[in-house]
Amino acid sequence: MRLQDTLPPPLSGAARMLRSAYPGGMPDAAYFPVLALLYEHFSDRNLALLVAAVTGKDEARVGNDIHACASSKPEPAAIAAVRSLLERHGLQAVCAEDE
Repeated sequence: MRLQDTLPPPLSGAARMLRSAYPGGMPDAAYFPVLALLYEHFSDRNLALLVAAVTGKDEARVGNDIHACASSKPEPAAIAAVRSLLERHGLQAVCAEDE
């Protein structure tokens, strides 16, 4: 059973979106922009759990990366590129689930 299968519904929907947007795995160049974009929609813990499930990274490491990203955001152009891609894969629906 994949970790994605054990995620609560809002997180499993977000995991499906990320896997759809990045079928070959999330590239390093997208990792911090994804964290920055999704940070406003999920708690730190849920975002760490989500990104760990999608990337296979350790949840604690993702948590540290979230804090680093919050204090030093990626370039706006990188976040905009990630937003554009994720919007084509259901970002608005995922963010609506989280509200």
